[in-house]
Amino acid sequence: MASSVKEPILTADRLTVFRETYAVIQDVSFTVEAGTDTAIVGPNGAGKSTLMQALLGVLPHQAG
Repeated sequence: MASSVKEPILTADRLTVFRETYAVIQDVSFTVEAGTDTAIVGPNGAGKSTLMQALLGVLPHQAG
């Protein structure tokens, strides 16, 4: 029988990103598994673009 455990392809562990002196993202943790669809949703100014830029290495992160 095949295992139903999916391989993680992206993991963030307690990610924190500052813009100047303000923590835009603080202690965010999640795992994205292979073969899954994932969406990042939220209102304007919630930090969605900042999260993606930090994950891609465009913005430096202070922790995580």
